[in-house]
Amino acid sequence: MDESFEDAALVYAFGATTAFLTETSATMHGDAASQMNELLQYSLEAHRRVDLGPDSFIRLDETPLITNKRIMTCIYLEIAMMPLKFYDRSFGHLREAITMIQVVQTRQRSAETLRGADLIMFQRLYWEAYIHERFLTIASGFPSILPPLNSGVPMRDPIIAAHIQIGFDRIIELFTILDDVFLSNWDGREDRAMQITVDWIESKQVQLDQHEINAAESERELRFSGHDGFTELQHADLFITRLWIRTLLWQLALSKGFLRLAPAHTHEGLSLQFPALRLTTQLRSLVSRLDSIASISTQGSGILQKLFEITSTIADVLAVSVNQPSMESHIEDFLYIARFLINFERMRDKHRVYLQEKMDTLRGSYPGLPFSPVPLGALSQASSPMDQL
Repeated sequence: MDESFEDAALVYAFGATTAFLTETSATMHGDAASQMNELLQYSLEAHRRVDLGPDSFIRLDETPLITNKRIMTCIYLEIAMMPLKFYDRSFGHLREAITMIQVVQTRQRSAETLRGADLIMFQRLYWEAYIHERFLTIASGFPSILPPLNSGVPMRDPIIAAHIQIGFDRIIELFTILDDVFLSNWDGREDRAMQITVDWIESKQVQLDQHEINAAESERELRFSGHDGFTELQHADLFITRLWIRTLLWQLALSKGFLRLAPAHTHEGLSLQFPALRLTTQLRSLVSRLDSIASISTQGSGILQKLFEITSTIADVLAVSVNQPSMESHIEDFLYIARFLINFERMRDKHRVYLQEKMDTLRGSYPGLPFSPVPLGALSQASSPMDQL
């Protein structure tokens, strides 16, 4: 590492990402904040020095150094910037990774074809960048440019456990549902050729239904063949991401006026009450089954953002579904989930306050339900400049 700027940049970027993922609170302050900031600065400095080369006269090389390490360094930097809400910087580092990926693709078309382990690694890097780019588009509106890889999910790598590979394949399949038509309608820049219909929304919900079936079947096949099944972390990631995409689809349908109070012949995802009727029960089931909070806490800011968006959407639907006895059990499910998130150390203060306000609104509409107060400490976490970003 002392002799290679490339290695140093990767290690420091990985260290910064790890520093965030192992931090138990929502705020980065004191020694933890200083350490993360220092690691990011070291990584950025080393990463730029790679381009300048070791020459004391700082002479640029004609051909830029593009390696798997450099691509992964950019992705780690993007991950580390996300929880700090440095979306512009995060987008810039991800685009740098994507640019290098596209250069590799161009070289492959010319003559320099990747083979064997190098090709498999490149495929994994491609899909990692694809997933991060699609999420960043939803989170902050930056455009996505990577299309799905024509060759499909990565080829099998004998040195990686089967359940890890299959789990990654299932995550890839989820993010391919966020196609160009989806994204263009989400950010409001759709053209006439990309306008969506009720049938399009329904087909996406059916894709998610099938994905749920396929994921369960994949795990059964893994166990039947003597391999480990998905880890709890993988289960949580797949489950929450699937519910999150269902929520996004429901929001799209709402914005287009496609939802109905009680659709008789279409997918339940086109119901106005879909988030309250189905997603509350499923999300509470997941939360109550978690053996370890680490299944969520070590997955970074993305999974918490998904959980918050799902839960706040559920609250909005419940708020307009008052005086319906069938809603009471779903409100109890929502309260269970909301308390879980409010008391979750890594949940941001502004999200805690928002969920508490939703609970207060529902309390007035359903006075007979057990709206036990959330501990004051959960809503008064020590804040830092980073928490306001």
